[in-house]
Amino acid sequence: MGAFTDFLFVLCLCVEVCVLLYLEIKTWKTIYTPLTFLILPFMLIVALTIGASGQLGFVNFYYPSLMLWIVGLPIFAIPSFVLGVLMQRVGYPLNAAVRELSMPKLLVWIALALCVLFLYRIYTYTGASQHYIGSDDFGLEFAGQGMWGHLRILTLPLLIAAIYYVGRENRWLWLVIVIFLFVGVLYNVKGWMIIPCVAGLALRLYSGKTKLKLSFVLYLLLGGLGVFMFAYLVLPMIAAEKEEVTTDMLTYVFEHFIHYLTSGTMGLSVDMQLGFPDAGDFETIWAPIINLINAITGKDELVSPINPYYYHTGINITNVRTFFGTLYIYTSGLQFVWYILLSSTMMYFLKLATIKWNNIYMYVIYFFECGLLAMGWFEFYYFHLVVFELPVIVALLWLADWVLHGREVIDCNYEHETASL
Repeated sequence: MGAFTDFLFVLCLCVEVCVLLYLEIKTWKTIYTPLTFLILPFMLIVALTIGASGQLGFVNFYYPSLMLWIVGLPIFAIPSFVLGVLMQRVGYPLNAAVRELSMPKLLVWIALALCVLFLYRIYTYTGASQHYIGSDDFGLEFAGQGMWGHLRILTLPLLIAAIYYVGRENRWLWLVIVIFLFVGVLYNVKGWMIIPCVAGLALRLYSGKTKLKLSFVLYLLLGGLGVFMFAYLVLPMIAAEKEEVTTDMLTYVFEHFIHYLTSGTMGLSVDMQLGFPDAGDFETIWAPIINLINAITGKDELVSPINPYYYHTGINITNVRTFFGTLYIYTSGLQFVWYILLSSTMMYFLKLATIKWNNIYMYVIYFFECGLLAMGWFEFYYFHLVVFELPVIVALLWLADWVLHGREVIDCNYEHETASL
């Protein structure tokens, strides 16, 4: 492929994205929709990937890999436009102002209890573990399986709620946020730290509690870099009992930070160049459902959603292929299309549900699912069990809150329809 052809792929993607975003905002009167969560972070990462291509030791980016997104995005947009137009015709509101209520007492007590439990876990496990802090083995044993694995999943919706509610009147929620984030750092899977943070911050922006400014974006990027440095620099230094930070160590962290951000796009790039040798069965996309059925029926067979093919991008290895990339390698052409249509339709029905039931529980579910889309530049997250487990957990919390405290289900007040831009 020549430079002109590469330019055409980028130009086609940019033009398409501009058109889709224009239609999306015109349809829904807001940027906080599934399609924009999928598009905007990906475009930032594409720009970073192109900038890193052939630099700092990275391999050259293969521009035809953008074609999967050029095809996938308009398919994902079809249910958005169809449902948006239909809702406008029947007079259903497309947005509603978030009702400002205090954090439900049930969530407060569960969050505090989890803080105590995980502080105990950190105190008793870190000294007894045979694995060094920050390693994958340490994270898996610490909070990746069994009871502690499910308790860690329970922290995710509570972290979203805590990020939304934290403010001058309840600064103590910062303690909950810090403890839950520290649990995520020790678990050492950065995606499950990023997603609830994105969801909580997006809810704050949507509700107007936080304004979308350039300073907000900069603080967000610095915060992400800080967490990354803590995981890749501070924890290894503690484990190795080192006290001095060298230039080589900072260079290592910076390169791996760029590698992490580009691992999905670069991984898809290398994969397409090789002709997709990791192409697999459609059942991989349905791994959590198949594994749940097998567990209920007593079968020992488990479907792993983890891609066993690792490619070197010049800095480190990667086995992630972005949202549409992973979906493509496990589907046929027809399956690729109808799965995108189905998943998009479900996401937009979920958005409509947040307008009908305008409460914290629906917003936590919705923005968590949008957070998964926002990580589409990295990987397809919908083949993990937590994607299904978390909404069930939140629904049970909602039910328990209603039973114990009689918190009424809040319907949308049509007079408070808003265009949250």
